[in-house]
Amino acid sequence: MNRFEQAVALAESGRYSDAIELFEQVLADDPRNPDILYNLGMCFTEIDRPDRAVTALTKSIEHNPKHANSYVALGYACFRLDDVDKAITHLRHALSLDPDNPYALRNLGGLYGKLGDLDESVAYLEKAYRINPSDPATVYGLACAYWQSQDTAKADNYYRKVLEMDSPPNLKELARDGLREIAITHLTSRGLRMDAVMYMLSALELFEEESEDRIQAITFEIAIKGRAGLDINNPDKEYTIGSLPGTFTGLQLVSYMYVGFKTIDPDQDIGIDLSREYEAALRLFEDREKI
Repeated sequence: MNRFEQAVALAESGRYSDAIELFEQVLADDPRNPDILYNLGMCFTEIDRPDRAVTALTKSIEHNPKHANSYVALGYACFRLDDVDKAITHLRHALSLDPDNPYALRNLGGLYGKLGDLDESVAYLEKAYRINPSDPATVYGLACAYWQSQDTAKADNYYRKVLEMDSPPNLKELARDGLREIAITHLTSRGLRMDAVMYMLSALELFEEESEDRIQAITFEIAIKGRAGLDINNPDKEYTIGSLPGTFTGLQLVSYMYVGFKTIDPDQDIGIDLSREYEAALRLFEDREKI
């Protein structure tokens, strides 16, 4: 393995600073090599130095003006520098050289989405997906584009595809967030108190890790405190309880108590009907377990 191959291997393993050091050594012996300059530019982008990436990629293009991926990388570096016009210009030039370049199509789709041109965004991302359906970033971008376009069915479908694929953990978490946002939007349209739903979801997640005795202690303490009155309509008024750290709104405590009694004594009447909110929180919780 020569030094260039070693540098590429370092970059592929995420050791970008080490790769840059070795690429620069190789470049000193061959300063007009477009492949070295291209890879160097990609590494600079990865360490959040898009300014240096632009310099390296511009030189790469000077020595190989037909290399479409260099224009893709340059477009992305320009986007990181907030120069959207140049980013679009470079990505379009990449497509003029390689009309089916999936990365140029994906990045253009993402850029148009950020600019609010959703028709163009979906069109580019759909084409990128047809060419490269196994790329998680493309699938996630398509999900976001459809969500922005208010096509929740397609957004839901593509978010779920991200979870089914071998996607990076951060992208899977973003997809889960997208699915939760869709679910919350659907629930809000039904007139539910979404603050109560989210408090109950937090309670379900908390109680999942707690023993029944601990859940009972928390629930009973809130019930006792509730006898003195809990203001569930004033989010600025806060309460404390000994069994949990931090401060809580009245609605938050009532929501925790509701979930607690549903766990230890489902027939208990706590004097407030949050059954629809509880059912919604339970669905969100079960969906979280599935995804």
